[in-house]
Amino acid sequence: MEEARGRGEIVRRNAWWWFLVAGALVDASYFVKSSPVRYLVSAILSAAATAAIVVGVRWYRPRPAVSWYLFAVGTGFFAVADTIFGALQIAGTLVPVPSLADVFYLAGYVLFIAGLIVLGSRRGTARRWVPLLDAGIITLGMGTVTWAFVVIPYLRSDLAALPLSVSLAYPVLDLLLLYMAVRLVLTSGVRSPALGLFTAWVAGTLVADGLYYSTLAASGTPIAAEVSDGLWNGAYVCLGAAALHPSLARTTRLAPPGEERLSFSRMCVLILLTLLGPALVVANIGDVRDQPQHASVISGIVATLILLLMVRIMLLARFAESQADKARIRARMAEQALREHTELQKQLSHQAFHDALTGLANRTLFSERLEEALSRTPATGHTVLLVIDLDHFKDINDSLGHPVGDELLITVGHRLLGAARRQDVVARMGGDEFAILAEDLRDFSAEKYAQRFLERFKGPFALSGHRSVFVTASIGMVAIDEPTSFKDALRDADIALYVAKNRGRNRAVRFESDMSRAQQSHARIAQDLRYALSRQELAVHYQSVVDLSTTEVIGVEALLRWQQPGRAYTPPELFIPIAEETGLIVPIGAWVLREACRQGRRWHDTVPGRLPLSVAVNVSGRQLKDNRFPETVRQVLAETGFPATSLVLEITESTLVADAEAASAHIRALRGLGVRISIDDFGTGYSSLAYLRDLPVDIVKIDQSFVLKGAAEVDNSLIQAILHLGYALDLDTIAEGIETPHQAKRLRALGCSYGQGFYYSRPLPPKALEAYLNTQARLTLTEPN
Repeated sequence: MEEARGRGEIVRRNAWWWFLVAGALVDASYFVKSSPVRYLVSAILSAAATAAIVVGVRWYRPRPAVSWYLFAVGTGFFAVADTIFGALQIAGTLVPVPSLADVFYLAGYVLFIAGLIVLGSRRGTARRWVPLLDAGIITLGMGTVTWAFVVIPYLRSDLAALPLSVSLAYPVLDLLLLYMAVRLVLTSGVRSPALGLFTAWVAGTLVADGLYYSTLAASGTPIAAEVSDGLWNGAYVCLGAAALHPSLARTTRLAPPGEERLSFSRMCVLILLTLLGPALVVANIGDVRDQPQHASVISGIVATLILLLMVRIMLLARFAESQADKARIRARMAEQALREHTELQKQLSHQAFHDALTGLANRTLFSERLEEALSRTPATGHTVLLVIDLDHFKDINDSLGHPVGDELLITVGHRLLGAARRQDVVARMGGDEFAILAEDLRDFSAEKYAQRFLERFKGPFALSGHRSVFVTASIGMVAIDEPTSFKDALRDADIALYVAKNRGRNRAVRFESDMSRAQQSHARIAQDLRYALSRQELAVHYQSVVDLSTTEVIGVEALLRWQQPGRAYTPPELFIPIAEETGLIVPIGAWVLREACRQGRRWHDTVPGRLPLSVAVNVSGRQLKDNRFPETVRQVLAETGFPATSLVLEITESTLVADAEAASAHIRALRGLGVRISIDDFGTGYSSLAYLRDLPVDIVKIDQSFVLKGAAEVDNSLIQAILHLGYALDLDTIAEGIETPHQAKRLRALGCSYGQGFYYSRPLPPKALEAYLNTQARLTLTEPN
């Protein structure tokens, strides 16, 4: 099944090229063969182009499809006309004017023009005057040439009224075809291969018509008719190849607003076309100066061209003024953003070394202080490291809610400060884990020092709303009496904490050398993780990203899960650092990327009536440093068929700061594929602000610590500053960790566009999320007044 599908994809991907080559060979046979059968080459190629259009529409479903069906019917009419015309030539019969072939030819032109009208009349195009003006100037400019070289000779001929009308209908329809084609090209926002081949079809048809009818009008016999036939045949081939090209569906994408700019080359073309009429009069082409009626027509066309060109220049001037106004506004906003950036830099500098919730030192600052303490010459006393973890804190969060849990953490932080000496460092390491660093401890032993902190947990914690809760703590303790690294000290303290938990909690345990079970557990996880992929133990769940104003799901974030047979899910925060450390994150990350893109492709194909979802995939620091990673992404996109523009790669702020130069190079390579880049956990590493302006990123995800805090003025100002910074740098902003209606409402009021969190959806397996997308177009959530 998969093999057959793969062969089908290869056929679809290469069909346009095969059609182009085969058509070119058939066209070449027209010049090589001398048999009368050569006169049926045009009929063969036009019929083949008709079939190719029908197949291409069914394959790629361009919008609006009716325009391409009009092209197919028009090309089919041309095939009928070519067959009639060729049959008369094979029979040696003089083709009359008009003939039955002319009926089908003219009907085909009308259908082509109708198809271009439908193709160019999609939403928004009718209100864009600049492409209409430019297309009108180009068409009128070519109209002066048509009048001089085609219309005037025909009017001088002795043709009867009906043959004359039919003969003049062709150049008139050519001019209409030219206008609609130029309008389409100027309003298209994508220069795709399909649009290029489509343009080649129009150009080849118009050039062939111009050569054929200008010489026919002037001499009564087309000169170099074989050249015109070859151009017509080549145009059929280009049209069929355009319909079979995979980029067919993108031919109707609009150019971005603001295309009122007038490039130097386009200005030259417009001016030269305006001067064509006077040049024809000066050169007296066709004795036009001796015929006032024709000179008047050309003069009228030139006057209209000058008027259109003046209107075009006026629109350009208005556009320049609006751009200048926007530039001034942008400059003011940039100045304001710079001031906010400076203030934000200061605030985030403090934020980077202090816990946002409790105000205590954070892990970064604590690690620095611990490393400094271990590098100094030991004093008379000894250095003690305590790692404190609250017992059953998750139960408090689950039963009383996160706001109560946060208030408890703040109160715990105050009590720990009260038990510590003034020179000691008290830090919140994350979650419900705290750490204490005491240097030059002389008055009491490490055990008695730890007991001081346990005593602080004996009484109840009084919280707001006349609520009191009891909570105990477990302490891992290390007395550092000999040189060691800060990583080893923290590891030993964590091992002791693990032992304290296993011994019943609410106690302090000093690290001993035989406490190696944590290391053994680490080794076991690393060993089991090596076989997780081959044993199919890994899975990807997806959390929705929503538009905060409409609650519509606009994307998902892919989240890795690991469940071994007979065991509960292993927390990602436990096994992902191990995967990063061992290098297993590289193959696992590639698997997650492939699964997410494959699933995203399925949702694009199977979920009806909605815009394609974006899929965000987290990228670790080790992956980003891998020189093969951009190529891995390219291969995955090619294998799955997932659009690069729908893939978002999330890179943590700390990863960017750690190696900005290498990260920037790889990010630029990924952006070259069309992939979007998101900075995750923004606000946790102040140094990256200096790189935001230079790194080619698209999205900033506001760290959940900003969202989960209360609505204090300082919190709102931080979020507002990040939003202003994102707007000034043209970045989308997504708020993480939204868990309550109040948080969602506050973010909307601050102007945040997108968000995600448990309030909207927990991470779901693919089938559950697909069922949700198929049954609910919008989230309907009741918000507080």
